Amino acid sequence: MDKSKIVQQDAFPLVQFQMQMQNKTSTESNPKRRQPSVILLGIDSMSRMNFRRTMPRTAEFVSQRGWFEMEGYNKVADNTLRNLLPILLGQTVEQYPRKCGQNEVECIEKFPWIWKDYKRAGYTIALAEDMADSGVLFTNNKNGYFPGLVDHSLHALLLRMEQAMKTYVRFGYNYCIGRRLTISYVYDFCQQIISRYMEESHQPTFGYFWSSTFTHDYNFGAASLDAKFDQYLQQFKAHNLFEHAIVILYSDHGARFGELLNLSDSFLEERLPMLHIYLPPWFRHKYPKYSQALYLNRNRLSSNFDLHNTLRHILQLNATLPTDLAPLVRCPSSQSLLHTLPRERSCEDACITEHWCTCKEFIAQSMNGEMFYISKMVVYHINRWMLVHRYNEFCQRIQLSDMESAEKKMLFEENSTETMHGDIAIYRLRFRTFPGSATFQATVRLNRELKKLDNFYVPDISRLNAYHNDSLCINDVIGKKFCVCYPNTTLDPFMSNWKELKLTTLPS
Repeated sequence: MDKSKIVQQDAFPLVQFQMQMQNKTSTESNPKRRQPSVILLGIDSMSRMNFRRTMPRTAEFVSQRGWFEMEGYNKVADNTLRNLLPILLGQTVEQYPRKCGQNEVECIEKFPWIWKDYKRAGYTIALAEDMADSGVLFTNNKNGYFPGLVDHSLHALLLRMEQAMKTYVRFGYNYCIGRRLTISYVYDFCQQIISRYMEESHQPTFGYFWSSTFTHDYNFGAASLDAKFDQYLQQFKAHNLFEHAIVILYSDHGARFGELLNLSDSFLEERLPMLHIYLPPWFRHKYPKYSQALYLNRNRLSSNFDLHNTLRHILQLNATLPTDLAPLVRCPSSQSLLHTLPRERSCEDACITEHWCTCKEFIAQSMNGEMFYISKMVVYHINRWMLVHRYNEFCQRIQLSDMESAEKKMLFEENSTETMHGDIAIYRLRFRTFPGSATFQATVRLNRELKKLDNFYVPDISRLNAYHNDSLCINDVIGKKFCVCYPNTTLDPFMSNWKELKLTTLPS
């Protein structure tokens, strides 16, 4: 073929129907129970505030009857992967072994992905992301999602398309592949799944569809996505998605760097991602207590672990009490959002650590010597963390440059750990370092008697300004936050692979 004569190229995902075997035990014990499909529509780096600011048409769509916005939904970790794993696994990155062995695919296949439970229950499984070579999940498997794990995946096709067709970069990622938006392949794929399995065959389906190309690196990129996303939701409605499925529109976190973090509400912007849950009419009619619980939970504190429990609960709709669901090992106090959450719920109950918790009041502190001393201790811990992980071979040692703000936590609980031990004070610090002009935010527990930080966890420190060009010499998402490469240093192949579990090294 003479490629010089090619005028344009295009590609289309085609979904072939596959009949699923129903779970014999569940169907024999309750043959008339209707199983709702579950569709997760994820948009990267989208807070509930910025969602309403940049996507008004979509926000109007999800304000219709049947939708519930979880206004108290609070993230539990820093970046995308660390917030998605509690949803998809009910566990955290730290719970996995550092080494997966020679065959990483076999290792990751063994993880308890939530769709494995749905697969055993007779659901069809479909997964898609719009960043084939640097997406959230499974980027080390360049041939696509793992064989036997899912029924339909867009990953392999999207990879081949990026290799065979021209791409156009905008917002930092492949905005277009060929003549179409990259996200259009994801949602066209989603629409085919809806048509083949829900509309035509009434086959229960679990679908995970994730989009990053518009929103990951640009806080206002979603404004360009709004009309298109609303159009797809209207098409999904025409194909009866909202008659068959529980639909979850969610994000991993808000903006982690950029202009929005210079606003007064930046602390909330980063920590409160959007979460909207839709219950179809038949489900609301058959399970009114679950619908009522979701309504009551709109303004109560919830977390990623609660969303994971909700996905588990959908497969066990006879679990009418919170105690009917087996507790999560990682977060035993988490609950399904279809069960009423306690009105006075704490961050500890939701397994949200101090740095990410939005519930407590802080008051401004003077920029005195003590605040600078604490900030210097934080910088010391950062440098020590980089040394322990051997990134000091490629990254320069950082030093405190200046402080922007310091706040102290107000302690109201009479029986809290902090009030019981008067030598503990909790501070939230925002400071700059050099070289590299990095801006960080850290929450610390200061032991006043010992003059040291108590249980300080370096990976939880927030990096508030962009750092991609500073840290090209290493490939670890946590290390990149603190890394300023030595001049003329390139990515070392050993350092890019020494954490053999690639789930810990994916971009955020």
